[in-house]
Amino acid sequence: MPLVKKRIFLTAGSTSDQVLAGTTYEYVDPNTVIRVAAAVDTAGTSATADTTMDFTVNNAEFSRGASVSALVTGEPFGASENSNYVMNNMVTTGAIRNRPI
Repeated sequence: MPLVKKRIFLTAGSTSDQVLAGTTYEYVDPNTVIRVAAAVDTAGTSATADTTMDFTVNNAEFSRGASVSALVTGEPFGASENSNYVMNNMVTTGAIRNRPI
């Protein structure tokens, strides 16, 4: 799966929409690798890294209220397997199609 969304801007106390909705990747085939990387970029703002993330595929919950790390200056952001920003790394197992949320 390619990179789908680079940045999401949220105000305090708000939640984001399902970022894959309406894209080619709203539903994916079995045996698709899904790697979710996230970071909070607080540079130049008064924001703090009190950000959490939920991640589910179909009815399986892989994270709820998982703390998102702050972006570290000098540490490249990425979704490689060795990145410190990867929060979920999984392979879909649904027999027909899978919906990551």
